[in-house]
Amino acid sequence: MNKIVLIIGNSTYPGSPLKNPVNDANAVQERLVKLGFKTFKQTDATNKRMEEGLNEFSSHLNDSEVALFFFAGHGMQIEGKNYLTAIDTNFDKEIDAKYSSLPLDKVIEIMERGTNKTNIIMLDACRNNPYERRWRGADSRGLAPVYAPKGMIIGYATSPGQVAYDGDGQNGAYTDAFLKHVSTPDITIEDLFKRVRNTLSSSTRGHQISWEHTSLMGDFYFNYSFVTEELLPEYSETALADSGFKPRSSDIAREIIDGLKSYNWYVQNPSISKINQSNLEQLTKDEIFVLGRNIYQAACGSAQKAVLYLDNLQGNLSKTNESISFHLLNGLLFEVYFDSTGSFRTRTKADMIDNVFQIEESDQFKESFKFIQQALKPYFKNLFYIPSSARGISIDVSCIEFEKDNKAIDGVFFEGDNVLYDDSGNEYFDPEKDDFLRKTKKDELKEELSKALITPRYRLKINFLNLEDERETVLAPYRMNIKRLAK
Repeated sequence: MNKIVLIIGNSTYPGSPLKNPVNDANAVQERLVKLGFKTFKQTDATNKRMEEGLNEFSSHLNDSEVALFFFAGHGMQIEGKNYLTAIDTNFDKEIDAKYSSLPLDKVIEIMERGTNKTNIIMLDACRNNPYERRWRGADSRGLAPVYAPKGMIIGYATSPGQVAYDGDGQNGAYTDAFLKHVSTPDITIEDLFKRVRNTLSSSTRGHQISWEHTSLMGDFYFNYSFVTEELLPEYSETALADSGFKPRSSDIAREIIDGLKSYNWYVQNPSISKINQSNLEQLTKDEIFVLGRNIYQAACGSAQKAVLYLDNLQGNLSKTNESISFHLLNGLLFEVYFDSTGSFRTRTKADMIDNVFQIEESDQFKESFKFIQQALKPYFKNLFYIPSSARGISIDVSCIEFEKDNKAIDGVFFEGDNVLYDDSGNEYFDPEKDDFLRKTKKDELKEELSKALITPRYRLKINFLNLEDERETVLAPYRMNIKRLAK
């Protein structure tokens, strides 16, 4: 994931210096570099340099998925608008201050125009403005609330209209709280900011409460944990692309694997019956991995004993030792996402996904789910659900009134984006132009959507819009051609 950040920390204001903003900028840069951000930083910047830094930052927005703007220093509101001040801002008059500072609205608009899907603004800039006393009638405190466009979260060091503390240590109180939590693995940005708020409140004895305005559509994690790369090279190229794989270790390996590869139920079912600890001990790890792939393939093809094997997957895996169950489950999971050439599937193979994912929360099998997470890492932009995620996903199915008193699906929305395409895959599905599968009901649609999204049903929340009655039918496309395209 490409992530960029522009960091500005201004301390040396004439006549009213701040102790910590430059320290804040340096500390935030150091931490975000470790979390994979490409950083642009300015400290004690003039208004011209701030503008130049913003222009450089904006030139990278379309090449990034996540953009963060962080400012520490004096901020002010004038006539309800927020301004981030430079070390050469002219504070003699309000109008001079306004036109020699960086307008927050400009930062928001520039970030909004980028094609990246997640924008974050953090403002440790709500410190009391000592220059306002020069201005007649100025009585504002802190920063004003602002509108956050779609896909953006704006974090304030304190509530609108209040002021923040520069901090007694090396960092501002807000930045210090942020640094304490930003590296915590596997928490969403919303949960991160809650933790920051709690720590900030505690450290200031309740005098400072941070605040956010969010229009984020999806989840963002500063530190999403992955298994190390060492699990991926477990298997040979011929096992990862198993179309030409030939078992060689023993006769029983050839009987079981070749039998499952036959696509013939009368051969596949007896092959499943030969899977036991004694026989599996004769197989290499490549063969066990390919065996797992072909058990899943046979079950998706409705071979009865393969289906029954997956129905009791946890029990069957528990009959083998830890090493065998690890390689077997790796193969089952790999087959869901990768085809016989080892390529990421363009058409889903999720017929039996609930059977396999029913064990994803078991500590006994967690290493296999780490394995498949790592294998899928290059394809996260294509996925809706990441195996073993802490959360499920939510989608909205839009239904419209259609001809002859029918209702028809006209879109499936994930994180605010329509992901339902026609058969060409290039245009959104349109009930006015495209054919239909049949009249179908919610339960049938839930099963189809689970497969199309490669998401187990228990992790999938579906909200039907304009389709309230569970028994009501709806017209759906012949095939739920759903895909997530990164912008």
